[in-house]
Amino acid sequence: MGNDGGSIPRRSEMVREKPKDEKADRKNQLIAMYYHCALSKRPLEAPVVGDGLGHLYNREAVLEYLLGKNTFGDGAQVCQHIRSLRDIKTLTAKDNPAYEKSKKSTAILSFDQQPVAPFVCPVTGKEMNGNAPFEFLWSCGCVFSAQARKEISSGLCVVCSEPFKSNDVVPINSQDPEVLSLLKKEVDARKQAEKTKRKHKKDDKSKHKPKQKRKREDTSSEPVRLPLSHSATNAEEKHTKAQRTAA
Repeated sequence: MGNDGGSIPRRSEMVREKPKDEKADRKNQLIAMYYHCALSKRPLEAPVVGDGLGHLYNREAVLEYLLGKNTFGDGAQVCQHIRSLRDIKTLTAKDNPAYEKSKKSTAILSFDQQPVAPFVCPVTGKEMNGNAPFEFLWSCGCVFSAQARKEISSGLCVVCSEPFKSNDVVPINSQDPEVLSLLKKEVDARKQAEKTKRKHKKDDKSKHKPKQKRKREDTSSEPVRLPLSHSATNAEEKHTKAQRTAA
C-alpha cells in the first residue's frame, strides 16, 4: 500500500465469502441427521420417533432421557420440549433393502460417496438421506418424500390413505428458520389442545361419577329384640316354668 510498491485492495476483494468448506460441513451435518438419533447420536433403528420440530430419535433413547434427564450430555438442550411420550410420534418408515446389505459389505466408501440410507420413500423410492426433503404426518406417523405428497394432493396420506390436515405435516430436519418457527407454534398449540382435552375429560368424569348409595333404612315396624344376658335368660325361664305349674 502507498509507496511500498503494493496495490490498494478493492472493497469487493476485502469482503470474504463463506468458504466452500463451511457449506460442505453444514451439508454433512444435515445428512448425518438422517442417519443418526438426534439425542444419542447412534444410528437410527426402528422404532424411530419424531418430535414436532421434525427431529428424529430412537425411541429407546427418548425413554432413557425421560427416565433420567442427565443420561445424555446435551439432552436438556436437544429435548427440552419433550416432557412425555405425548410429545413424540412413532413413525412408520419404509426400510431400505439395500441398507442391510451395505452393513454386511466390507467395501470402503470414497470421500465423496454417501452411505446407503436406512429408509426410503414408499411412493417415489428415493432414499431418505438428506438430498431430498422428507416429511411425516403427526396424525398417522407415515413418512414419505415431500415430492410424493405434492404429486398426490388428495388430502389423504399417500401411504395409509388416512385424512390429514395441513398442520399435521412435519418437515423432517428442516433448516429454514421460518419453518422452524411455525413448527414451534404448532407444538405449543398441540400441547394446549391436549391440556384442554384432559381437563374436559376430567370434568366429564366427575359429572358422571355415580353418587354413593345411602344405607338402606329399616322400615320394619317390629321392635328389635336385643340379646339378653345370661342371668336375664335364667330368670325368664324360671318365670315361664312357674306359669306352666300354676296352670
